[in-house]
Amino acid sequence: MEKNKKGIVMSRDWKEDKNKYEEFLQSIDIQKYAYLKTIKTVEQDLPREILPLEIYYEYYWEKLDFKDYDEIFKIYWSKKLEHICEFIKKYFYGCSFQFVEEGFKSRMYRIWMSILTQFHFQYLWNAMFQEKIESNPELDMKGIDALVTIENKNVGIQVKKVSFRREASQRRFTKRQQNLVDIDIIVEIPYLVIDVDSINNKISSQRTKEKTKRKYQEILKVFEKNFIRYGNGFVVFKEEYLKNIYRKIKEKIKEDISQSEIPKIVKYDDILTLPKF
Repeated sequence: MEKNKKGIVMSRDWKEDKNKYEEFLQSIDIQKYAYLKTIKTVEQDLPREILPLEIYYEYYWEKLDFKDYDEIFKIYWSKKLEHICEFIKKYFYGCSFQFVEEGFKSRMYRIWMSILTQFHFQYLWNAMFQEKIESNPELDMKGIDALVTIENKNVGIQVKKVSFRREASQRRFTKRQQNLVDIDIIVEIPYLVIDVDSINNKISSQRTKEKTKRKYQEILKVFEKNFIRYGNGFVVFKEEYLKNIYRKIKEKIKEDISQSEIPKIVKYDDILTLPKF
């Protein structure tokens, strides 16, 4: 496949790839893996050699070989086993191998779900806009989800999980990261994670105050305007949401440089406004 100087594949049919990817996301049996959410036995900071990023990028971003989680975890476990064993000796000496493997399966699943959401943003962006996103494990390791050049400005992107109570990842680009990739603008892309059924129940409850009900209703409006919840529960981005982000970036580019530090920052709550509780 033909690539440009940044290693971005230019000959891909991004609309077709996006459609295939969305079909895959809708096919994931999320309930099958629901039990993994309660397992929190491997919570240590993981060394680079144990992280699964290059495997996830290879299959879901480069090859379009959309394997289910059981398959991809087997690949991960086989490739990383030597390093995992060293990790086990340090943190889990005396524990059963099955116990540790289950903990890793849970940890890798959470990373998997997060990066699949990030990849949907990237597939949708590249299907919609002429300026194509650059994304790879090396950038990800530095805390940079994606890079895109718009009007000769390098825009760094971070996709952030946000609940209706406005919690967000505190990860930020360090000065070293900014200088390394020469970033002009940082954009924090929030994706809203809510339990729609639970919120609807609270709205219907007589015990919920009217003021609080209105806030819950506003949350649902924000969610429905910007996101799609598939039948299996997976949440993805709407085109209108990305158009709004693109407009925000253009506005930031036009700002007087003397009025703002470099890199300029588009914060997640500038893009997604939620009611305060």
